[in-house]
Amino acid sequence: MSTTVSTCPACFTPITDKSWILFSKAKYHKECFTCHKCHRMIGAHESLKHNGGLRTCVDCAKKEDPTVGEAKTCQGCGEAIDKAWVIGLGSTWHSNCFKCTECSRVIDPKEKFFKVEVDGKNVPKCSDCKVTKGVAGLDVKEKVCAGCEKDIDSAWVVALNKHWHHDCFKCSHCSRKIDSKEKFLTNLGNPICMGCNNDHFRSKCTVCGKPIAGTSLVYKESCFHHACVNCYVCDKAFEVGDHDNIRVVNGKDFKHADCKK
Repeated sequence: MSTTVSTCPACFTPITDKSWILFSKAKYHKECFTCHKCHRMIGAHESLKHNGGLRTCVDCAKKEDPTVGEAKTCQGCGEAIDKAWVIGLGSTWHSNCFKCTECSRVIDPKEKFFKVEVDGKNVPKCSDCKVTKGVAGLDVKEKVCAGCEKDIDSAWVVALNKHWHHDCFKCSHCSRKIDSKEKFLTNLGNPICMGCNNDHFRSKCTVCGKPIAGTSLVYKESCFHHACVNCYVCDKAFEVGDHDNIRVVNGKDFKHADCKK
């Protein structure tokens, strides 16, 4: 029986190890779950600051905000914040509580949104609701999902200039739901998750079998990472930009043009 293999959102490669870290509904390789400032690995149960998808260890966070680690209260639900949070409208929020007051879509603090007052409290309103309300008197409910083509009556995702139900915005290859903050690509105008792009739509190195990003060595029908191919004379790996200095000998061996043998 086949099992679904999760893709690490940090390196976009499959997680085949038995040990991993679950954070914000996503699985990470342990070595990929690091602080974006000092690049130190963060333990599974270690306190950290989460802002706009960036993970910061407490030591680095304290350098910017000495109050980090002190008790915080979510501006949205009013409950205590014990681990990850976002900062928006000058207040702290649980990541899932910082959402549009109109459509309840979770808002990334880095995206454009508007401040509105509801019951005497400042809350965010996403730019999509702000714009839709002002166009020809349209109501936010007058939307059709690009995935199932049914009406959208509550929360939605805006991507590829279209509206989608959260559950309908999925990879067109493996059908895995794509999170609104997750990086994705497109194929023929349809969303493709990074895992499927690496596995099915990107050339793979003939030596290591891993996807190739950027430039590569190409010979006949084979592709290679520069670092995976060594000069058979000096045994040094080729570097990006070495194309004019590479020769093929005996139809299979690579060498630097200035290496003699």
